[in-house]
Amino acid sequence: MSGELERSLSLAGCVGVIVGMVIGASIFVIIPTLAGMTGPSLYLAYVISAVPAIFTALYLIQLAGALPVTGSNYVAVTRWMSPMAGFSVSIAAVIAMISTNCIVAWGIAEYIASYLPNVSKIGVAISVVLAFGLINYLGVKIFEWVQVLMVALLILAMLIFGIAGLFHINPAYTKPFFPKGLGSFFMVVAVATFSWAGFIAITEVAGEVKEPRKNIPLSIIFSLIIIMVIYALQTYVFTGTLLWSKAAKIGPTAVLVSARNFLPGWLVTYIAIAAILAMATTINAIVLMGAREMLAWSRDYLIPVSFNRTHERFKTPYLTVSLVTVFSIFGVIFAASLEKYALMVIFALMIIQSLGATAVWLMPKRAPEIYSKALFRFSPFWRWFTWIGCVTTFSLIFLFGLLADIKTGIIFFIIMLCGVFYWYLRKFYLEKQGLCIEDKMKQFAEATLGELGLK
Repeated sequence: MSGELERSLSLAGCVGVIVGMVIGASIFVIIPTLAGMTGPSLYLAYVISAVPAIFTALYLIQLAGALPVTGSNYVAVTRWMSPMAGFSVSIAAVIAMISTNCIVAWGIAEYIASYLPNVSKIGVAISVVLAFGLINYLGVKIFEWVQVLMVALLILAMLIFGIAGLFHINPAYTKPFFPKGLGSFFMVVAVATFSWAGFIAITEVAGEVKEPRKNIPLSIIFSLIIIMVIYALQTYVFTGTLLWSKAAKIGPTAVLVSARNFLPGWLVTYIAIAAILAMATTINAIVLMGAREMLAWSRDYLIPVSFNRTHERFKTPYLTVSLVTVFSIFGVIFAASLEKYALMVIFALMIIQSLGATAVWLMPKRAPEIYSKALFRFSPFWRWFTWIGCVTTFSLIFLFGLLADIKTGIIFFIIMLCGVFYWYLRKFYLEKQGLCIEDKMKQFAEATLGELGLK
């Protein structure tokens, strides 16, 4: 078995990864709950929640233009900050991925159950995870075809819902604008940042992207524009065609109830299929991303190096794909409420992105030879602007998340501490084998340097 991945993901595939990862359970499953918290101002909350995503995009463009390798966010934090910081990023990433898969898998089950009431929801959720584990096992090319097709069908459905709904807005549903007050509104802004979680996914698969220094930044820009338009349109129409309090009572399938107010039955069915596809694209991308995150672990000896193997025919890290699939199934079986899982994702993302943005800010000083070859080299002003914006907005969102649910925050920190404990156990074990894990993690592998043209 070879340890080499194939660069076969095109610009369209990259956009499919990001849009599919970002637009998923959030815009279909979570928005009824959020509508119940803030009312007609939901669309404004989504617009404001795009601000952290813009800062994320700015730092990811710099990162991808300089370090287009598998698990680049993890690699950057590990090498330019510290091994412990890098592993913390990875633990947070795994928490985010498993939590998101739980939300999405159960969301798909809810939608299917709305048409097939007797179906086993847990059976559907597990089957979905297994199916996309298989797709990822078969290779990035298969993944790309499936992802691009599903994203195209999804965007078409959301545009149908949004554009048609604009002609059926009920003015009575748009007032009062802040029925639960500004405090609740800003809580929704914080939770809505979950809806932008997928941007970082593309950095995890950078080692499989064609012309990554060009295609990854372009895909981030294109995806940001597409998603901002769709989110604003979708949430505005949703609260304008269905009373926000009623939407909260209906739950995850409230978008379908809204659609029935102005669309014929066959188009409502198509919207339901598109919602399932939206959530499916998220699971598809998460399995891809999670497998590559764990691939980076194996290369740094954080888990056994045997997980570094790739399939001879499909060029996929089949062992880490299997590992992510199994973890996701366990998460589905022991699922908590969707809102709690969304908060877990938010806590994790704020840590990942704060540390990632800091590593990128340090890049010119800590890795001048890599920075000199970067496609995008921001001026000192824009580097400082990006870093300060990231740290400030991510810290505020983390704080709002804690205020929303301190118990979930405590559980998150306990899991993170368990990860730190594992780190020290692994470090002690490897030292007995004569290997210093910190020295290993600070080094760039020869393959990575070769990809960057620095060997």
